Amino acid sequence: MTIRTTRWANDTCDCVVEYTVDDSVPQDNMVPTLSTIVNKCSFHSSLPSDTDVWNALKEENPRKNNALQHILDNGPAGLSDIVGSTKILKQGITYNFSYSGIAPNRVLTVSFTGITITPAQKTTAQTFLNNKFGVGKVILA
Repeated sequence: MTIRTTRWANDTCDCVVEYTVDDSVPQDNMVPTLSTIVNKCSFHSSLPSDTDVWNALKEENPRKNNALQHILDNGPAGLSDIVGSTKILKQGITYNFSYSGIAPNRVLTVSFTGITITPAQKTTAQTFLNNKFGVGKVILA
């Protein structure tokens, strides 16, 4: 067993954590375990425990990434290109995101610059997001 410690500063807030994984197991079986909260941001400072902060971060960061992928996979054709078997944003289009509210119930708002999304396309994408994450968890602005 080889335990590796990683310091992670995610891109959804100013929290910084250290977590450990056993890198002697296959990557798909690695389970990150909280080691230390190095910095707790103002959005997560009201959470009662370090475990609650860790759980919020593990939900919020993937939600931002999964929302983008979900929109790419189900959104307007003009938004993405296919590279190999992966959809990516077309060149010149930017994915913007921000969180609001108080953890653990923060709301993710996403938008795109460099493309005009029609009201019908926006409604379709928002329906996909609601079905995937729950109503009010991700807002397409």
